[in-house]
Amino acid sequence: MVGLPGRGKTFLCNKLVCYLSWLGHTTKLFNVGSYRRLQRGEHEVQDAAFFAHENEKGKETRQRALHAALEDLQDYLAAEGQVAIFDATNTTEERRRLLVQRFHGKYQYIFIESICTDQGVLEANYRFKMRYSPDYQNMDEDKAVEDFRQRIRNYEEVYEPITDRNLHYIKLIDMVTGRAHLDINRISGYIPGKIVFFLMQVCKAGMTQKRKIWLTRHGESIFNTQGLIGGDSSLSEKGWDFARALPEALLHRIPMTSEAPAVPVSVWTSTLKRTIESASHLPFPKLRWKALDEIHAGSYDGCTYAQIANTSPEEYQARQMDKLRYRYPAGESYLDVIQRLEPVIIELEREKESVCIVGHQAVLRALYGYFAAVPLQDIPTLEVPLHHLIELQPKADGTMQVERIPVHLDAFSSGHSLSQKNIGRRLDPVQLPFGASHASSDALESPGHTDPLPPSGDRSDYLSPGPVSQPSQEMHGSVSESKGMHHDDGGDRKVSGASLAGAGCSH
Repeated sequence: MVGLPGRGKTFLCNKLVCYLSWLGHTTKLFNVGSYRRLQRGEHEVQDAAFFAHENEKGKETRQRALHAALEDLQDYLAAEGQVAIFDATNTTEERRRLLVQRFHGKYQYIFIESICTDQGVLEANYRFKMRYSPDYQNMDEDKAVEDFRQRIRNYEEVYEPITDRNLHYIKLIDMVTGRAHLDINRISGYIPGKIVFFLMQVCKAGMTQKRKIWLTRHGESIFNTQGLIGGDSSLSEKGWDFARALPEALLHRIPMTSEAPAVPVSVWTSTLKRTIESASHLPFPKLRWKALDEIHAGSYDGCTYAQIANTSPEEYQARQMDKLRYRYPAGESYLDVIQRLEPVIIELEREKESVCIVGHQAVLRALYGYFAAVPLQDIPTLEVPLHHLIELQPKADGTMQVERIPVHLDAFSSGHSLSQKNIGRRLDPVQLPFGASHASSDALESPGHTDPLPPSGDRSDYLSPGPVSQPSQEMHGSVSESKGMHHDDGGDRKVSGASLAGAGCSH
């Protein structure tokens, strides 16, 4: 990384670690600031003066931290690593020459330089950074920001932006504003190409957007009650209770902004009945993704795990030994699911509004694994229980704050939904945030399509859900540019995803 402090470098680093690790490329972050803090003496103060270029003692400490981080980085690459991310300012040509000399002929390198010229955005970034930076713990925010500004001025005195066209680099200009442009120089290869593509998507939304992502499994299905995997069954009575309770659980969690009453919300579901029915009472625009369908159980679709263990003990044991890589006969593995979910992740990273994904266990495990930087091997065993919301709120450093919220069904167990009057009262403070960005405002009702009706009760008792858009019949397994969503001449939303026959496993 290259750039002055407060320019979103750590944000980008954490995002890249999540993305590349999730795709299966062993990736590790080496933050020189962490090594610097380890070098700090018992009574040493690493305030702005510590970073002045004339402070010889400070320079010596920073050099030790630099070389300690580089040693660990090279040991990691030599032993097991595929990608190492070196998070530091690297603001001088001398420092960058040292890095090139260290890696030339051994590893492929890329410099990623982050530049921001928007003072309003920078000020917001500084204050966000104060909330998680170990350098400013237990310090008054205004004093911390002032010290941080002085630290930046010290770096500005020696800062030399990248100008050498012989270097391999990606230069992000005003990335954190969401109005970025990129300068890409001498970039080639699969992983570097994936990095460029990913950074282009992250740039669309910027890093200071106030939004949330909610992940929730569909309500209990009829197949769930019978212990069957896969299929396309409808909800059980308890599942319908969840569908009626979900709006009440979600509406109180919608983030507010100073510019508008609330951050707009859209709802994404799979194309299977149990997710569509579970989302049917949510008063927001809806989008169906084929890519969000459950893992395809192949030949075992509609079976119980006990039946698989009895009839195909070798297959059952193979799955128990390696759930990540095990592929159902004529079906999918978790790695297959992750591959087809990449367009969904890309669109979520581009998104500026809040999104509620009503999905399936394996799919939500994979999505949560990405955002929480869960090791691939652990993704198939993540706990994603029925009738819970997992709330993800982006933090300024590119990580996620996670909260798990149970959805209480007691008030809805008799088949009564939240009335339109009560929903209106709860939505009044946020003025029905039906979605205003590219991801929901233009969605149109598909001709001839109606939402599934609840098994009992009068449809007029429910606030009409937002418009539903159908996915295109032609699906694509991956994207090479921003194709996650687009409009055709009729205005319907079309979604890229993997075209897969059959339904998926619910467990």
